[in-house]
Amino acid sequence: MNRWWAVIPLAVAVAMPICATPSFPIVAIEAVAVLLCVLGIAGARTGPVTAGCIVATIGYAVALLSGSADLDLIGGGIFGLALLFLLDLSEFARRFRGAEIANDVLRAQLVYWLQRAATISGIVVVLTLAGFMVSSLVPPGGRAIVSGLGALLAFAG
Repeated sequence: MNRWWAVIPLAVAVAMPICATPSFPIVAIEAVAVLLCVLGIAGARTGPVTAGCIVATIGYAVALLSGSADLDLIGGGIFGLALLFLLDLSEFARRFRGAEIANDVLRAQLVYWLQRAATISGIVVVLTLAGFMVSSLVPPGGRAIVSGLGALLAFAG
């Protein structure tokens, strides 16, 4: 298994915040994320890759909080899927480093990853539609209460 396949989702995860807000602090944060992830992928270690994903998420949050970027549900979904695939690919390559993997096993793993991506994408669509329906039913004064309840449920989950 070629461990450098994980560079593709890494590039997507790093490009999303930079495209949202192209500024020096965002580029610097994402450069640290790339460095950590590449060190983890090269050394077959899970810790640096996970730390790089955390730093990339912080960079995306800073890009969204900077004020010049709007919240994009599709972009957020792509960012999350890229991080998921980055973690999965780097862990798969680390676990089977140096091993000869049968094509059937690789095919089954690819099908598993694609099914999970389709499930997650479907959930994002359903939650987006449900949020739109709730926002149209709730009066403007009650939307802050509903969003606060949603935040509490997210933390509880």
